[in-house]
Amino acid sequence: MRTGRWVMLVSALLMLGMVHLSDAQEGAVTDKSQVTFQKDATGFVYLGPGVDLKAYDTVVIGNFSTEGLPDIGPGKLEEYRETYRIQLKTKLTAAGIFKEVTDDQSKASGPKTLVIWGDIVAMHPGSGAARFWVGMGAGKAVAEIKTYISTADEKKILLGHHLRPTSGARGGALGAREGYAFLNQGVDRISTFSVEYIKRVYQTGR
Repeated sequence: MRTGRWVMLVSALLMLGMVHLSDAQEGAVTDKSQVTFQKDATGFVYLGPGVDLKAYDTVVIGNFSTEGLPDIGPGKLEEYRETYRIQLKTKLTAAGIFKEVTDDQSKASGPKTLVIWGDIVAMHPGSGAARFWVGMGAGKAVAEIKTYISTADEKKILLGHHLRPTSGARGGALGAREGYAFLNQGVDRISTFSVEYIKRVYQTGR
């Protein structure tokens, strides 16, 4: 009888543990299409359930897709993409919250490793002619990037950040050269706010 009771008790505990594991995994997102961004002081952000960035010590800067974007000049998209990756690495390293920040994607594995990746949704200097002749925001320059942070092994998306700086109505007199200059400023702004959000979540959990 006692043996039977012990078996029942152990079985019940195992089942309870499975329920808790299921609850812990519920809401975990691995598909970026399931990420829902919310308005925040740093832009639009996403925070997965039960995220504790202090459990990780390594961050790998991964790839940012430019798929489907129109050509804006020889090598320009690649230039802005690499600029963004470099800025993420530099600013996240300067934040001093992780033991290692690297762009060596061969290190993207292990339970204490995170990967930063995403999509360059828009990167265009706009139309100088439209800005000059139409004004009021027409032909404005735009930089837009969605940034995700995932666990290296399970690919669970822990954080997301989305920002879309534009030259706005003030760009009415900008020429093409100034449009490209704005993209540099836009990429810098996105990387700054993205790292600020990561640092905040690391320090406060929200």
